[in-house]
Amino acid sequence: MRASLLMRSVQSTYMPNDIQTDVYVYLGDCSGDSLPLVCEGVSLVVNATTWQRARLALQHPTPRGPFPVGAIFTIFVHETSTSNSRILSTLRVDVLCKSGFAHASVLSTQPRRDLEPVPFVVGDDVVTIARKIVDILA
Repeated sequence: MRASLLMRSVQSTYMPNDIQTDVYVYLGDCSGDSLPLVCEGVSLVVNATTWQRARLALQHPTPRGPFPVGAIFTIFVHETSTSNSRILSTLRVDVLCKSGFAHASVLSTQPRRDLEPVPFVVGDDVVTIARKIVDILA
C-alpha cells in the first residue's frame, strides 16, 4: 500500500529530461486579436525548474534588441517534450507597469498567482522587466 502511494506520487511529479522551454514576450494584454512579438527565447537545459529554464531562454532572445518600452506586456512560457512534441505546460504572465513597479500575475491551470510588485527604472524595456520578473520566479 505504502509503495503504491509513493509510486503514484513519483509518477505525478515526474518530468521528462527532454524538455524544450520557449519564452515569448509580447506587447499588450491579450485582449486584442493579435499582439506584436517583442522577442522569443529557447532553453534546452535539463535538471532545472520551469522558471530557471525561462530565465536562461531570456538571456539570449531573438532578436537581440533594442526592445520597446511599454506599460503593458505579456510573457508566455511553453514547455514541450522534444521526443514527441507533446505540450507539457503553458504559463502566461500578464504585466502592468506603473509608478516604478511592474505588477505581474501568473496564469496557468492553477489559480491565478499575483506576484509582489517588482521595481523597475523608468526607461527599462519590456525584456529587462520580464527578466526581473522571471528572476524572482526562478
